[in-house]
Amino acid sequence: MNDIDSVSVGDRLTLEKEPSRPQLFRFSAMAWNPHRIHYDPEYAKDVEGHPDVLVQAHFHGASIQQLLLNWLPADGRLAELEWSNVGRAVPDEKLTANAEITAIDEEHGRIEFEVWTESDEGRCADGTAVVVPHE
Repeated sequence: MNDIDSVSVGDRLTLEKEPSRPQLFRFSAMAWNPHRIHYDPEYAKDVEGHPDVLVQAHFHGASIQQLLLNWLPADGRLAELEWSNVGRAVPDEKLTANAEITAIDEEHGRIEFEVWTESDEGRCADGTAVVVPHE
């Protein structure tokens, strides 16, 4: 059970993913994101100067959200999530979502996290999150 009594500042969570080209294409379609850097490798390389198509910004946020929601008990909730992309990730490479507990507010029943994603190139997204383990 993941509640305030069973966690400590510094505890870390991780979720590894390896987004594929078809998955990124579908994610763009679902999010109504028509930017060609997410599905057209020639455009991404030749016009935008990227090494390949890129993992979408919201895919990073969704990966962090999945990590936290998988960790929370059924009656818990993700109260806040903020992130900004600071790097890039490409398909068919490992993308890791991470969360580290930075504060525990027992009075209000909240746990604060530093959150980020990282690829082989380094950090891709940085942010913060707050969860409420039990309503």
